Amino acid sequence: MSTQVSIVICTRNHAENLKRTLIALTSVLIPEHLNCELIIVDNASTDATRDVVSSQILPSLEIRYVYESRRGLSNARNAALRVAGGDMILWTDDDVRPPPNWIESMCAPLLTAQHHAAAGGVKIAPSLEREWMTCLHKGWLASTECVNANNPKRMVGANMIFSREVVNKVPAFDNELGAGALGFHEESLFSYQLERAGYRLTPAFDVVVEHHFDESRLLREYWLESAEKMGRSDAYWTHHWEHDDIEKPELQLAGAEQRLSEWRREHVDECRVSEGMCEDELALVRDVSFYQQYLIERARPRNYDQFGLVKR
Repeated sequence: MSTQVSIVICTRNHAENLKRTLIALTSVLIPEHLNCELIIVDNASTDATRDVVSSQILPSLEIRYVYESRRGLSNARNAALRVAGGDMILWTDDDVRPPPNWIESMCAPLLTAQHHAAAGGVKIAPSLEREWMTCLHKGWLASTECVNANNPKRMVGANMIFSREVVNKVPAFDNELGAGALGFHEESLFSYQLERAGYRLTPAFDVVVEHHFDESRLLREYWLESAEKMGRSDAYWTHHWEHDDIEKPELQLAGAEQRLSEWRREHVDECRVSEGMCEDELALVRDVSFYQQYLIERARPRNYDQFGLVKR
């Protein structure tokens, strides 16, 4: 009996990127022992996404189009979980190019019954790499090039897989995290939750997909926005999941704002670059955003029991 695999792509207003990803999928091999479906979740797109999906034909791979009107990547991911029929759920993004052996190689660790989830590899497309990129920059662009290959702590949505069994204990991605919401950490939180539930996450970084993100993500404005989103996402995680109580957050915020202001006065030229942002400034912006958001979150009831698996 064939193992059922649901492959998921969530997308919003990336019709051209999605088209190129679907074309790339035509070169991916479908193993005989796997019965695969492709679920494309359209997260309230206003471009030609639906036309791209309806016009694409993939041999040996049934395409299911799902429309999710509630904006947010986690909402789209949860819509996929509701309809996916697979024993395993394999995820990628709408701007990724997978290798021919992608499906078989990502499924292999779960077929042994020793693992329940696998973190696949992601590398930045060569045309988008820059000399100024550090491991931090690459990680924020979903690259796994600098991740500990022997002990991954989290999965990256551009290349991850987990068994249907996981959803029995960790039923959803948090819709207050991720793109379209606070910005980051929805896959990270899900990864931590599945391990706390007793499931085993294994590395599969030798199975590498190529990330062809939009060039606008190289610009300084993107990094400024990303640092702010990272800080907000950190604050949510800290209050709602870890239950950490930050002492005197108002004073911490004032100090963080002062440090950022002083740094910018002393590094004017570094603030004028068109691409990228140095790690020092990223950290300072992240800190300011963290305390700003923490003051908001601490006024709310916590969404989880400490290290909980299900949102209240």
